[in-house]
Amino acid sequence: MSGKYEKLQQQFLCCYPVNKMAWSSVAFPLSWEDQQELIAATCGHPLNRRFPVRRSYLEAFLKQLMHLLRDQEDVHDDIYSSLCGPMGEKASTGSVTPSAYAYKHYLIEPGAHITLRESRSFVAEGTTGLCTWEAALALGDYLLQHRDLVAGRNIVELGAGAGLLGVLLKLPALQLKTGQVLLTDGSEPCVQLMRENIALNFRDGPREAMPQAEQLNWDAVSEFPWHAHPEPDLLLAADVIYDDSQFDALLSALDFLYTRRGKGLETLLASTVRNVDTLHKFMTQLGDNNYKVTPCANVSACASHFCRDHTAAVQIISIRR
Repeated sequence: MSGKYEKLQQQFLCCYPVNKMAWSSVAFPLSWEDQQELIAATCGHPLNRRFPVRRSYLEAFLKQLMHLLRDQEDVHDDIYSSLCGPMGEKASTGSVTPSAYAYKHYLIEPGAHITLRESRSFVAEGTTGLCTWEAALALGDYLLQHRDLVAGRNIVELGAGAGLLGVLLKLPALQLKTGQVLLTDGSEPCVQLMRENIALNFRDGPREAMPQAEQLNWDAVSEFPWHAHPEPDLLLAADVIYDDSQFDALLSALDFLYTRRGKGLETLLASTVRNVDTLHKFMTQLGDNNYKVTPCANVSACASHFCRDHTAAVQIISIRR
């Protein structure tokens, strides 16, 4: 496959908004062969055939492509066959029953990709954690650009959701050389989803070679079996402070972990700036609890490993005590 549809391929597989895709990189009109190549790079990609993106996204992508081809006499049969293909997750499950879940594929660099099963809805099963949010992508970019922050360190993620960061940290192709990685979430459906996603991305191997996922409720952090896991050197959290009703529980969990670990612990927290007042309130409470906050620079769009909306403001901070 040539690289001329590489950007569209990356965007399609992770369900990047169709209206924001790199259509300008495509030289219309397209020959019959070019249309075939574009479809093979996107809808026909082996990852999508095995673990398909959500049906509504596939349809939106193909309809946009057909709109851009509207002045051409010949539209390739592969476009129509992709649009009229099996519904739901038949390609991966053998069933035509629509599922509440679909897949996304994050092509990070040549030879390194992450496949995640995610909820089709932002809110499902009483939680927002069953899909990947913008702040997790931004934090993933930051860690890839600052590999020294994770090399040799034992890492715990709070509110890990679908598990993107944990898979990223232990993915063999990226060689980040982390210590043990523990993903936690208070939601049992999230923990189950994380375990499924870990199994999707890792073959059987030693326990330390892949992330682990466990349920952790912040207001019961002292009851968690910490003795069964290495002491953390780094905490990660992405999009966990959008709800100020959770601040006390989160700060209580941080206090417990920092008291156990002392000055050797650091937290990297990424937040999409939706409500400035909510963010300011949490920053104030961090200061009131004797934490030192240092802003971290975001990765520029041109250096990003992920297709993400860089117009969405994401703030990354380092928290120490």
